[in-house]
Amino acid sequence: MAEDEGLYAEILTLSRQAGNGGLAPWFDRRLRQQIGRGLFLDEARLGQLRDRVIAELSDYRQQAGIGTAVLGMSGGVDSALTAALFKKAGWRVIGFTLPIHQNPEETERGVEACQALGLEHIHVDLSPEYEAMVAGLGKVDETLSDADTVPARTRRGNLRARLRMMTLYDQAHRFGGLVASTDNFSELGAGFWTLHGDVGDLAPVQGLIKSWEIPWLARAVGVPEKTWRAKPTDGLGIGAGDEAQIGATYLEWDIMIFALAQALQQAPRAAPEDLAALLEIGDDGHARKILDTVLARLRMTWHKRINPIRLDHPLADRFALLDRTDEALFRPTVLQRDEAALDFPASVHAVALDLCRRLEECGLRVVTAESCTGGLLGASLAAVPGSSKQLEGSFVTYCESLKVQALGVSQDVIRERTVYDPEVARQMAAGALAAAPEAGLAMATTGVTGPDPDQGKPAGYVCIAAALRGHDPVAREFTFQGGPQAVIAQALSAALEMGLAALPRDGKG
Repeated sequence: MAEDEGLYAEILTLSRQAGNGGLAPWFDRRLRQQIGRGLFLDEARLGQLRDRVIAELSDYRQQAGIGTAVLGMSGGVDSALTAALFKKAGWRVIGFTLPIHQNPEETERGVEACQALGLEHIHVDLSPEYEAMVAGLGKVDETLSDADTVPARTRRGNLRARLRMMTLYDQAHRFGGLVASTDNFSELGAGFWTLHGDVGDLAPVQGLIKSWEIPWLARAVGVPEKTWRAKPTDGLGIGAGDEAQIGATYLEWDIMIFALAQALQQAPRAAPEDLAALLEIGDDGHARKILDTVLARLRMTWHKRINPIRLDHPLADRFALLDRTDEALFRPTVLQRDEAALDFPASVHAVALDLCRRLEECGLRVVTAESCTGGLLGASLAAVPGSSKQLEGSFVTYCESLKVQALGVSQDVIRERTVYDPEVARQMAAGALAAAPEAGLAMATTGVTGPDPDQGKPAGYVCIAAALRGHDPVAREFTFQGGPQAVIAQALSAALEMGLAALPRDGKG
C-alpha cells in the first residue's frame, strides 16, 4: 500500500536509519510486516497518542494537586519532548542544565530547548561536586578516577547520573513539585539507564519507542529541529553514543523487540538458541548478530526492570493490600485501571497454548467447571489467540448449591467429604461434560486458595479432575505453596497439564 510505503520511508528518515544505508534484508522485511500489523503507529494514531498523553498529564496535575515538574535538560530529544508535553498540559516546568564535563554543544541544546519551549531554566555546573565524589571514592578504589576500562567508565557515568538526580529531587522538594522522568521504551528494554539516576516520578514517554515515536512527537510539539535530529548520546562519558554502546541502531532494536515478543507469544517455551529459527533469520548474518546483541542486553539488565526485586515469599500478598488501599483512597483517578487485569503468568500461557493446539489436532472442544479458580481456567484458554474454536465454555460453581444444581454433584458426597475432595472434582468434570454435549474434554477445580484453612483442609489444598468423553474422570490432589494468587496460578497450570495428559496421544478424538 502507498500509505505503508510512505510511513516506511518516514520511519527510516526520522530514525536516521536512511543515513546509515537503510536496513538489512531481514529487518526490512520485518519492519514492513510490523507496519502492516500496526506496531509502528501511523501519523494519525501518533497525533491521537500525543493528545491523550497531554490530557492525562493535565488530569494528573489537577487530581494530584501538583503543578510543577523539574527535569534535567540534557540536550537530547527525550528530555525536550517530556518538557514540552508537561508544558502543553499546563504544568510549570523548570528545566535544569546540569553539565558534568559535558560537551558544550549538548548543554547549549538544552538551553535552546528551554528557550524555545518557554520553560524556566536553571543552570548548575556539577563538575566540581562530581570530582569531589570521585576523589572521595578514590580513597577506597584508586583505579576509579583514571582507569579507561568500560567498567570504570560505567561507574563514573553512574555517579554523574545519580548526582544529577539527587540535585533534581532536591529542587523538586524546593519547588513543591515532582521529577519528570525522561526515559523511553527502547532504553527501558536495553537497560540503557542508571538505577536511581534516570527514572523520576512521572514518565509520560516511557512507553514510546526511540526510533520513530519519540522524534515524530518531538517534531510535532515544537522541539527544536537541532534537538530531535541530534545523534543520541548518554552525556555520561561512557561511550561514543547510544547506538554504539547498545550495539544496534534504535530502529533495529525496536524491530527486534517486536519480533521477539511475537515469537514468544507463539512459542512461549522457546529457549534463546531456538529464536533464530523461530524468527526465520536464515543466513542474514547481520540480523543474527543483532539478535545476539539484544538477547545479551536483555539478559544483563532484566533485574533493573523489576527494581526493587520482591521475592515471592508467604507475605507477598501484603503488597496487594497496600495497592488496593492506595487505589481506593488516594490514587488519582487518571492512574486507576479501567481495564481487566488478565495478564497470566508465562508458564500458564504456555501450557494453555499447548492445550489449545492439541485440542485442535484432536478435533475437540473443552469445557471447564471451576470453584476455587473462579473462571480463570477458562479465561486462560480464552486468552490464547484463536481459542474460540477450542473453548466451549465454563461453569463457575463457587457455592455448594450450584455444584449440586448445575453439575449434578452428589449432596451426600459433599456432606460426607466437604466440597474439597477428589470425588467432588470428578463429579464436577463429569457434570460439565453432560451439560456441554459439544465438548470432548472437561477440567474441574475445587480447593482452598487461602489464606486460611477451611472445613478442615489447609490453605493450598486443591483437587483437580480431567475427563475425556467416553473415559472415567481422573482426579488428583495437590498442596500448593504461597498466598492465594500463587495457589491459583499453580492450580491453573496443573489443571491445564492434566487436560493435556487426558487427550488421546494419536491426535484423534
